[in-house]
Amino acid sequence: MKKPLLCAGFAVGILTASCTGNSISSNGASPFLPGASVPASTERIPPGWAATATKAIPFKQFPSAGVSDKTQLHVVVGLRLRDGDGARQLVRNQRTPGNASFHQWLTPEQFTAMFSPSRGEAAAVANYLKEQGFTQVSIEPNNLIVSGFAAVSHVEAAFHTTIHGTTVNGKAIYGNVEPALVPVKLRNTVLAVLGLTNAYQMHTHIVKSERKFVPMTAGTPPPCLEVENGICIGGEYGPPQYQVAYGATSCPTTCSTGSKTAIAVMAEGDVKQVVTDLRTAEAFWGLPSVAYSVVKVGASSSDTSGLDEWDLDTQISSGFADRLKHLYVYDTTSLSDSDISLEYSRWVSDNKTQAGNSSFGEPEAVAYADGAMQTDDELFNEAASQGMTMFASTGDSGSGCPVLLNTGAPVGGTPQVCYPASSPYVVAVGGTTLDTNANGNEPGTYYGEHVWVGTGGGYSAFESAGYWQGNGICAVCTTDSIRGTADIAMCADNNGCPMDVFISGTQTGVGGTSLSSPMSMGVWARLESNFKNNLGFAAPVYYGVYGYYEPCPLKSTKCVPAGEPGDDTSAAPPDTTAPIGGFNDILFGSNGIPSSAGPGWDEPTGLGSINYYVMQQDISNSIFSGH
Repeated sequence: MKKPLLCAGFAVGILTASCTGNSISSNGASPFLPGASVPASTERIPPGWAATATKAIPFKQFPSAGVSDKTQLHVVVGLRLRDGDGARQLVRNQRTPGNASFHQWLTPEQFTAMFSPSRGEAAAVANYLKEQGFTQVSIEPNNLIVSGFAAVSHVEAAFHTTIHGTTVNGKAIYGNVEPALVPVKLRNTVLAVLGLTNAYQMHTHIVKSERKFVPMTAGTPPPCLEVENGICIGGEYGPPQYQVAYGATSCPTTCSTGSKTAIAVMAEGDVKQVVTDLRTAEAFWGLPSVAYSVVKVGASSSDTSGLDEWDLDTQISSGFADRLKHLYVYDTTSLSDSDISLEYSRWVSDNKTQAGNSSFGEPEAVAYADGAMQTDDELFNEAASQGMTMFASTGDSGSGCPVLLNTGAPVGGTPQVCYPASSPYVVAVGGTTLDTNANGNEPGTYYGEHVWVGTGGGYSAFESAGYWQGNGICAVCTTDSIRGTADIAMCADNNGCPMDVFISGTQTGVGGTSLSSPMSMGVWARLESNFKNNLGFAAPVYYGVYGYYEPCPLKSTKCVPAGEPGDDTSAAPPDTTAPIGGFNDILFGSNGIPSSAGPGWDEPTGLGSINYYVMQQDISNSIFSGH
């Protein structure tokens, strides 16, 4: 974590464009974006109090009033790793042959003992909350989160803040207009205080197809919507068609399935319909029924607005994997930062799966300003040390990431990447337009790809690159400065290669990076099963494969990868791609200036998409793997 470097934020309360090539307008309905970050050392802090990572949100410049004390807030307090440097170094040591930690993935108990605050330190925070009138106070097993409920006045007193409210589109919105502070005795323990605002939330990255959908009957492959010179353009796909397109059915020996691997989908709201739709999809596509469980996190919710997302996530991840050991749906109360942090904490503490998927996000300045970025990065660091991988979609608004108010109203795109995809301990998945060789009037084998114009991707203003990305593969990414997204990419075009998803029993064409991210988790499940679940965190493995097959010396500034248009494939522009190890390097397309694809790593598509049958062979050569 570091101070903002690029296009970090906005003038408090007023949207202003601060990056070349981007423009943002204010219509008076956007008082909820975080202001430019103010380092804690410059804030005026009263004696006896200490700063946290949670900044104020700019309600003060707009009509507002105090919030009724009858309002109960669920506050999630993120605690600081006792040895953050050691936790980060461990992830590198686990990839260093000869190191005592090489391939030694930790248990949650081991991570907690080595790096987390002590139980006594967590108890001190819990006792403080109880003294301040909080109820239902609980400590997460990893000692990284303490949570509880309290009336607004108790929350204000506990964190020396003020909470104001207003009404937007008939819905009450509140937020802390002063930064959250803690008593000095807790300064080295408390990292952030989440749950002080409900102004904005994460949003799902799913886009419905705009093309006329062609319903099918069971056993009938989906059609190409257009065939041109033998190429399926704008085809519809199901999991079996993606398997064929990305080489998961054509291995020289046997293609592994995900049968030995468990995965998780991060979700919220009422998910009862999800398993029904999953079983419908499995029967339709002729796939085996996966073992399925829901893990409840927090209070139940009747919200069903995310059903299409959770249907997509479960159907494509398990469908591409073909078989799984188990599919878990982690189900929390809402997409607020506080609820999502609790969900991540439960996921890493359970340690039941090798991978998880988050098909949602928010502008990283939002996550940074309320402290969710700092809190969640610790949880993702724990996941990596335990050999777990979180995949996250980079967004569907091109190089900008829109803010979504808690009322459901968007507040435009912003010149910044989405979080959690920007976390270095997450595999950020971008999107492509996939074209295949037509098999009659059906999608067939891989032809080529280009950038899907809607995909997210760019450079973080807050995060640093992991050592695996900062070794020269991403020219401007370094371990002490810039994190670049995406890491990899798969089909996401809602019109060019949409998936037929069963939503409440009805076939619906959908896309977005909400498709590419869980598909990537399905790919990883197959690879993990092939290597007996010993691959660990995926990002170093993937970058290590690229580093081995990269034709240029690492850190070279005088060489670009092979694969200029037409060199390595028969695909015609714009679908020309170049094979580098198990990757299809995407060479054409843009998600907004200056984010354009080209030879090597790029912002919209990262290292490229996965050619499974090649990757299953080449992954053993990863320079950061040791397999």
